[in-house]
Amino acid sequence: MTNPTSNFGWQMPTVTDLVTDLPADFEVFGQAVDTSMADLKGGTTGQILSKATNADMDFVWTSANPGDITAVTAGTGISGGGTSGDVTITNSMATAITTAGDLIKGTGSGTFNRLGIGSTGQVLTVSGGAPAWVTPTSAAPASAAAYTAPDSLTSSTSYTNLGTVETVTVTTGTKVLVMFSNTSYNQSTANYTYMSVAISGATTLAASDDWAVINYGDKPSSSTFQRIFTVTAGSNTFTIKARVTGSTGAFYTRSLSVIDLGS
Repeated sequence: MTNPTSNFGWQMPTVTDLVTDLPADFEVFGQAVDTSMADLKGGTTGQILSKATNADMDFVWTSANPGDITAVTAGTGISGGGTSGDVTITNSMATAITTAGDLIKGTGSGTFNRLGIGSTGQVLTVSGGAPAWVTPTSAAPASAAAYTAPDSLTSSTSYTNLGTVETVTVTTGTKVLVMFSNTSYNQSTANYTYMSVAISGATTLAASDDWAVINYGDKPSSSTFQRIFTVTAGSNTFTIKARVTGSTGAFYTRSLSVIDLGS
């Protein structure tokens, strides 16, 4: 029989065979269809039909394997989700940003919002328990100075005020820069003159040789000293004090400067 064939190779009856060979043609055709469809038979509840090979009509029944994901739930900072079909997940933190330079700040447990970028020159600080952009305030550091030209004499071997007292009072933080200088000499060639500074007010600190300008003998000599002191913040008074190791010392052109360095 030279009947035409289908895409699956099934022989089809021809018009001329409709009378003489129709039963035989249908038998051949039906058997071919039945053979091709054999893989579609059977299977059990829940199974799915899958291709066994890339050959035509080659199927096999297999158990479904959907995995263990039954739903996609969005957590903190993520939105979207679903239980079937196409599932879309979105980064909520990213979508909260609208402008270059924006920041994300927490507003509570598991919550957040956008903090817009600040302006040029602003700094990020904490205001009311939350981050905020602010314009910094600038101010010149507090400072004061005292200067005396005339001679002052002392024979005290412990630190004491001179005849003209150089003193400055400054409201400071916890760090101050103190600078002082003098020209001095001792009327004895074998003795020293010492000039130091004491602090009173918010801070109590006696004058000490540890931060003194020291000159030796009866030849006038100029000395300068500077030191950063750690103090108690508040109103602090700085006072020049002087002493000698013996005989009498002469002190003149004395200067004292104090600059607040903040905390």
